[in-house]
Amino acid sequence: IGVVEVLLSTAISGAIFSIIGGQPLVILGVTGPVSILTISIFNMTESLGINFLPFYAWAQIWAAIMHWALAATNSCNYIRYVTRFSCETFGVLIAIIYLDTGIRGIVKYFSDEDFGRALLELILATGVALLSSLLSGAKSWKILNGPAREIIADYGATISLVLWTGVSYIGRAEATSVPRVDVPDSFETTGDRNLFIDLTDIDGWAIAFAIVPGAIITILFIFDHNVSSLLAQDDDFNLKKGSAYHWDYFVLGICIFVTGLLGIPPCNGLIPQAPLHTKALAVTSVTKQNGVEVRQTDKVYEQRFTNLSQALLILLMCFFPFIKVLGFLPLSNLDGLFIFMGIASFDGNQFYDRLVLMMTESSLRISQHDFFGNVDFGVIKRFSIIQLAVCLVIYGITLTPAAMVFPVLIAALVAIRAFVFPRYFKQDDLQELDFIDPQHVYSGKDKANSERRIEEYAEMVLGKGGTDESDMDAESPESGSGSDAEAAMDNR
Repeated sequence: IGVVEVLLSTAISGAIFSIIGGQPLVILGVTGPVSILTISIFNMTESLGINFLPFYAWAQIWAAIMHWALAATNSCNYIRYVTRFSCETFGVLIAIIYLDTGIRGIVKYFSDEDFGRALLELILATGVALLSSLLSGAKSWKILNGPAREIIADYGATISLVLWTGVSYIGRAEATSVPRVDVPDSFETTGDRNLFIDLTDIDGWAIAFAIVPGAIITILFIFDHNVSSLLAQDDDFNLKKGSAYHWDYFVLGICIFVTGLLGIPPCNGLIPQAPLHTKALAVTSVTKQNGVEVRQTDKVYEQRFTNLSQALLILLMCFFPFIKVLGFLPLSNLDGLFIFMGIASFDGNQFYDRLVLMMTESSLRISQHDFFGNVDFGVIKRFSIIQLAVCLVIYGITLTPAAMVFPVLIAALVAIRAFVFPRYFKQDDLQELDFIDPQHVYSGKDKANSERRIEEYAEMVLGKGGTDESDMDAESPESGSGSDAEAAMDNR
């Protein structure tokens, strides 16, 4: 599996999802966790003497069937129990994986005997990371006009890649022959294999055994994709169009089925690309919250064109002469891009904000978040340290031969939050530190069902009793009455 396979998977999945998906703001692609899972599956097939590509294809076919079954039974309903704790722990985990990939790449430069080339690669990687971060913050600049600042911010990473690729060809830099992306001369698969996988080139027992990695892919995607979808549709974006979690998960199954037949990596919602896509389409203004200047979203241009366009442009890069352009990119530039993506993943993450507060001098601590003034800082520190420990444990497992099971541990975050934390933290503190409105997951058009979901959520996560469902259904929206759970939520 090489560059062409990854590009093809991203293009096909992105095109399908942007056309028939319910929420086309979500950007699909091959994620870090999918790469870890693919490597684990490959190592497993090597040890068992199984043909990798047919096994990989069958794993995705089983995963697609599971996706369709879960979507048909409305199993995405359970995503409403995923709180900020799970979302942001996973977000920081993705950031760490990006940073780890980039930093490991930089460290490998100096294993080369050519020290001058290693230094040039270090300069290129650092330059891409720093310039991407600088340009992506252009919306807050005082120079240039508004439209120019928005264009620079939206395409900051691309501009940085192009500029530093040019630097690698200037003067003596070109003579150092830095390693560049290895691409074919035209569209062709790695090893010149057939585009479609021969599903019969594998033993029957191996086909059945592929259900195991298929189930793990499903567990990963029901969390990873829906979390990226949640982040792309965050309440702060003030989106006007509704969500379609079950249908989107069904469409994701179609994408996985297609990538399985082709023997290419499966795609799902990307973090941070999905929320960054929404941010790029947002019209914002500056306001103050708790004494801190923040950007608020006034509106978002909700459409399918940008998602479909990026998928088609990626598909175009699979063919001559555009694929040759990728061959100009130094690998060190990609390491710098990974570092930038890791840093960008921290933006808006309250878990990260709490970690920064812990390292800030007490007299200088200030935060836009309500919990800072409503929760004792000792409780904030204890909650954050536990969250950090859980995140690092899961990250450590991704570095071991047991990496394949890490999606199960990610899913376990929901249970930890729902059943363990209420025993060690006060409910009021949890509501401040880790609150998510279950109506955030739904369109909210059905008032009675929304109220019932609040009751279910309160009973499971907040430990509060709920009103009888029949009584809830009998209430009219104008009655003004509500459950204790709803009042507690509104109290925020």
